This record gives sequence, C-alpha cells and structure tokens, in this order.
Amino acid sequence: MSKKTLINLLIKIVISGFALYYVFTHINLQDIAAKVSSSNPYYLLAALFVYALSQLVSAFRLKVLFKYVPIRISHLENIKLYWLGLFYNLFLPGGVGGDGFKVYLLDKHLKTELKKTIGAILSDRVSGLSIIVILLLIFLPFIDYNIPLKAYAWAGIPFVAAGFFLFLYLFNSKLTPAYWPTMGWAAWAQLLQMLSAILILKSLDTDASAMYDAYLFLFFLSAIAGSLPITLGGIGAREVVFMWGAQYLGVNESSAIALSLLFYAASAVTALPGLFFTIQPSHILAKNNQAITPD
Repeated sequence: MSKKTLINLLIKIVISGFALYYVFTHINLQDIAAKVSSSNPYYLLAALFVYALSQLVSAFRLKVLFKYVPIRISHLENIKLYWLGLFYNLFLPGGVGGDGFKVYLLDKHLKTELKKTIGAILSDRVSGLSIIVILLLIFLPFIDYNIPLKAYAWAGIPFVAAGFFLFLYLFNSKLTPAYWPTMGWAAWAQLLQMLSAILILKSLDTDASAMYDAYLFLFFLSAIAGSLPITLGGIGAREVVFMWGAQYLGVNESSAIALSLLFYAASAVTALPGLFFTIQPSHILAKNNQAITPD
C-alpha cells in the first residue's frame, strides 16, 4: 500500500469514526439495542435474502454493459467477479477497491481495453445512482415536510434518465444500446433493496407504517451519502443522514438508525462469500479468446 493510499485510508477511518461518535452520542443507544435485539428474525432473514437477490440482479446489470464493450466473460465468471468486488469494497476499502480490482483482473487475464472497462464499471455505478435519484424524486412529493419545489420533483425524472444516456454516449457510445436493459436491471436492484429495507422496518415492529415513505426517502438519501468516497465503506455517513433526516421529518430516530445498521449488516453478510474468491482470484476468469457479440 502506497503512502498516499494509506493516508487516504486513515482519513476515511477518522471521518467514519467521528461520524459514528457524533451519532451515538446524540441518540439513545439502549433504545436502538432493544429494537435490534427484539427484531423479528424471520423478517430479517427475508430481508437478507432479498438483499442478496438485489446483488445478483446488479451482477446481471454489469454483465449487460460488459457485453456491449465487449468483454468476453460468462455469467458465472461475472457473478464471481462481482462478489469479489463486493467483498473488497466492504471489507478492504481504501486500497485498490473492488471496482479497481475487477479492472485489474479483466486487464490481466482478458487483455481488455482499460478505458472501456473502466467506462463499463463506472456506468454500472452511475446507472444505480440514477435510479436512486429517480426514486428520491418519486418519494419527495409524499414527504410531510416543507421541502422547496417538492411538488415539481417528478419533472426532474426525465432529466435524470436523459443524463445517464448522455453519460453513456460521451464515455463510450458503444454502450448506448445497453441503456434500457441497464436501467431496467438497475431499477429491479434498487426496488429489491427497498423491499429489503421495508422487511427490516417490519422486523423492528415499528408503529410508523404510515411513514414508510419518509423512512424510504431517508434510505435512498443515505445510499447516496454512503457512495461518497469520504468514509470507510459509507460507515457513518449513512447514519448521520438517517439521524438528521429523522429529526427533520419527524420519524423515530432509533428505528431509523437501527434500519441503517441492520441494512449494513445484511450487506456485510451478503459480501462475505466473496472472501472465497480472494484466495485465487486469477481462477475466476477463464482464458477465453472467443469474441462475444451483443444479442
């Protein structure tokens, strides 16, 4: 690990630690612990299964983009590569990172063009972010809080959708045919994660079912905060958003933080099998020189 990378990692650890300290000193930890310990395990298992399914759907989304590069990789190889990336992103942030390691393996074993590979993986990220923003805009008018221009939120949806298409066109025009299937898979992935969040809320036996729209709005807002490369895998950033958002929107802070922590636990458990692929990552990709053309 280079000195610069180590410094960046330490900065992220400090920011995450400070954010968690700030949250945990401003909320009732005993209340959160009580909610988590009394949560319904069946709903939690269902939430874990749904979240894992969302990651499988996300792997299919990435495969669509790979096909149009094209990158010669099978569905099974892609899933293994995706799970390896999940593990690195969650448990080994600050170094190469999961996305960077995927680029490295594809370049080393399949001799792919670096810029195009990075473009496909970055487009995968941007498609997910685009759907999250669209879902935020959908939920915004239903939030019982005076947010400026919230009545016109839906008008922004076409601009977000068009923005992703423009991103594909400018980065690599060959990826534009992948626009609709990529957005479709991205929508399914985020909707499954939303369902996972709902199941976690139900496991907490929260009495705020009428305010699920507010919880889910904060859930997607925290996802954007967690994607910013300023904390250790998004730890701390999500919790700060949930705490501040709960205060502003009038939802239960303890339930909001418990949702954040349990969702992170689900993502950690889901990513853990990726450890197996770190043993011999070079075995993930078979040496295959046959060209792949779009269906």
